[in-house]
Amino acid sequence: MAKNQRNIFIGLGLVVVIAAIFAILASGGSDTTTTTTVPSGNGSVAAAEYQPVAITGEALTPLGDSGTDASAGAPGLAVKGYSHTGLPVEINPGSDGPTMLVFLAHWCPHCNREIPRLIDWKEQGLVPDNLRVVGITTASRNDQANWPPSEWIETMKWPFEVMVDSETQQMAAAYGVDGFPFMVILDAQGNVAKRFSGEVEVADLVSIIDTAIGKS
Repeated sequence: MAKNQRNIFIGLGLVVVIAAIFAILASGGSDTTTTTTVPSGNGSVAAAEYQPVAITGEALTPLGDSGTDASAGAPGLAVKGYSHTGLPVEINPGSDGPTMLVFLAHWCPHCNREIPRLIDWKEQGLVPDNLRVVGITTASRNDQANWPPSEWIETMKWPFEVMVDSETQQMAAAYGVDGFPFMVILDAQGNVAKRFSGEVEVADLVSIIDTAIGKS
């Protein structure tokens, strides 16, 4: 009888240990949230307001307000990332042709005023045929206006491609972003032709692009 009771106690003990293991695995051992997503078979990830980015290249110096860009002529950084819906988006300097990256923050009043100008620039047919334009939503915060950025960029009727920065703003940091909106023009060779921040009128934008990459 004692032997049977001992076996029963051992069996109950194993059940308790197994249950405890499952509880630990289910809890993850932490309340910390993460923005890391697991790619699916077609190369996409889950829809999200932040997305993982993989960056190759040497980070650019922050632009600053000296009037001189220390990173002018430097190679642009290659980036693999995703849209808000989880579709793959890549920046491949030197392979994509001339490219303009537009870093945007949903809470930024200057960005909200600049986007309609960029839409007007496109609708007037002033975007060079060989220029790729990609908007990057970055510095996103759920305690600021116009959250979530995925709905904001759609409501603003952004007409170009969209890439999503990571929660820690890795892409913005790599490109030396220090204000919003922030634009980077890469030439056909993939080098930094021009970086600038703030609101820009359509006529001035046309002039900047013509100088940076030449007319199409």
